[in-house]
Amino acid sequence: MTHGYHALQHWNQWLTQQFLGRELLQAEQQAVTRLLDKCLGKYALTVGVPHQSELLKMTRIPYRSLISPLVMHEKTAEYIEGDFHELPIATGSIDLVLLPHCLEFTDKPRKLLNDACRIVKPEGLIVIYCFNPYSIWGIKKWLTKNKGIPWAANFIYPYKIKNWLRLADFALEQEKSMMFIPPLNHENIYRKLRIFEVIGNKCLPSFGGVYLIVARAKVIPLTPIRLKWKQQLSGIRILPTTSGYMSQPSVMNY
Repeated sequence: MTHGYHALQHWNQWLTQQFLGRELLQAEQQAVTRLLDKCLGKYALTVGVPHQSELLKMTRIPYRSLISPLVMHEKTAEYIEGDFHELPIATGSIDLVLLPHCLEFTDKPRKLLNDACRIVKPEGLIVIYCFNPYSIWGIKKWLTKNKGIPWAANFIYPYKIKNWLRLADFALEQEKSMMFIPPLNHENIYRKLRIFEVIGNKCLPSFGGVYLIVARAKVIPLTPIRLKWKQQLSGIRILPTTSGYMSQPSVMNY
């Protein structure tokens, strides 16, 4: 993982202890709730840190779990302790998998994504949140010298995520971005810049600080195999009869 276990701990703390982290968490919960309003699956799994366990709280999916390398002390969700490098979940068993920024805190994001795709049922969904390099957030990351959280994360370009999903036989269903306001950790100034969210959604919809991708697992159709009859029938002749019935085939010796 990028900087290991401690980076995930700092990321988990940042989500609730910093104003910008709380804004991010709230915005992502609202967005995923709207997108999954008609999703009626039974089992959902979030791959992330403990403070992200409530991201799917407002969805209609009844059974929701969190898998995380961090120890979870709260009893607000079903918790599975597991490493991002190998998810301890049965193949094709989950209706919805949510990956909120966890791809950016591992050294092998494609491997994690492929493993997440593995556990999704046919016609199931995978939802991914990532920081957008093509945004003010991305610019701040490159200009920041002392890279704390979240700037220490590996911002992944959206085209890479979409390519990995296609190679895993997932069809892209929706893509959008949010968090157009400059990433300022000062609440009063941040509130005054709400107009950036409106302008960004209308004029620059692909350049928000965070992008969201929703993809669905394809169902591979079963194609019947046509057998070609290759047996030689030379030497066998069917003799017609006057009664209208076919006689038994007789073998003609030549």
